[in-house]
Amino acid sequence: MPQQAVQLKQTGAQRYTLYYNATSLDEIGAGISGRGVTDTLYVNPNGTGVDGKTWANAYTTIQAALDAASTDADDLTQIVISPHATYYDIDTTGDPTWTGNYELVGPHRIWAPIRNTHASATSIMKFTGKVSIRDLALFQVGTVNGIICTGNGTRIRNCGFNSEGLTAAATSIYLNGSAAMTQGAIVDDIQLRGNVSYTKGLYINASRVNEFKGMHIHECLTGIQIAGATSDYNSFIDNDIGDCALAIDIDAGNEQLFNGLIMHHNTVRVDDEVGDSTWNDIQGQFDVSIEPDNFTGVAVATHANANTWTTTPVEVRAAATATKPFKIVAYVAEANANEKFRVRFSSDSGATYFADILVEGEVNAIKSYAKQASDATDHIFNKGTQIVASSKSETGGDSVVVWLKLQVI
Repeated sequence: MPQQAVQLKQTGAQRYTLYYNATSLDEIGAGISGRGVTDTLYVNPNGTGVDGKTWANAYTTIQAALDAASTDADDLTQIVISPHATYYDIDTTGDPTWTGNYELVGPHRIWAPIRNTHASATSIMKFTGKVSIRDLALFQVGTVNGIICTGNGTRIRNCGFNSEGLTAAATSIYLNGSAAMTQGAIVDDIQLRGNVSYTKGLYINASRVNEFKGMHIHECLTGIQIAGATSDYNSFIDNDIGDCALAIDIDAGNEQLFNGLIMHHNTVRVDDEVGDSTWNDIQGQFDVSIEPDNFTGVAVATHANANTWTTTPVEVRAAATATKPFKIVAYVAEANANEKFRVRFSSDSGATYFADILVEGEVNAIKSYAKQASDATDHIFNKGTQIVASSKSETGGDSVVVWLKLQVI
């Protein structure tokens, strides 16, 4: 094995030099990822390409290292990639596919750009085994997709995706479980800039229990699309989606969680065909409107008996009206008698109530009362949610007229 020398310190005539085995130390350094790496290969455009075992003998292309890596299901090959003055070119037709387990480690999200410029290419890279990708940049041009992953536990971290050069529809990150459902992916700290006419930023198809956090998705035709009946329980945490034609498209799957989401300058924010997601801390410039859009409001009669709730709750907002997720930011109520009223609101036909307000009427029934909605929890409702209300008064036999102040997400 070759030895290399490193001068540690020189003082006057004294010189201290460390001799080390280059292969062993390089492998130790690469293995600091914390994964059970069974082999390490290096990629550098100036390498000799002999065996990829050292920087000196590094493979000159990423595909050469992937081709040399083990495809044994019990192995994990770490491929360490150096910066490139221009870009690494996969230069392979169709979807270049690798079936082993790989950890691709770059130097920085923009220091090692990767493309596939082959005239017949349909993606940059496709992985059917286990794969972790970090600190790399993926550039899509023409009609080429980005990364396609069909295995479980995919990791994509600290990477940049750019598809401004697309000339037809393509996807940047595709978690594809259509052949066999996938799960357990983490996509973290991603900067994705698309083409607003062609790019689908993140496509989740038949993939569940995945975590997507710290993503910045901009200028896409569709920022995030969820498809496939088994795409359940995915978490989206602290993400930023802006300048897209459609920010989030939920076509299938159940119980997605969106928490800490910033949406700005999107033509359409949410297209939801399912309606059972959880939404918390959703931020953006969402206009406020009052419903119903009139001066009549919705009359909610109290029970004839004193201090008794309405027997049948009254519909305030129809399910058919709720075509997108929405938040109630305030309630407006006008009582018809000079006494105290309570009004409560429900999103499950009166089984439970998410708000309860107190109104005090004045003589001649002219007092209107506005109550800000609670900020203890977001209470962002899904599309297709009906809002009903019931009321009661001190003496009974009265009514209160209500309006809702809404922000449609």
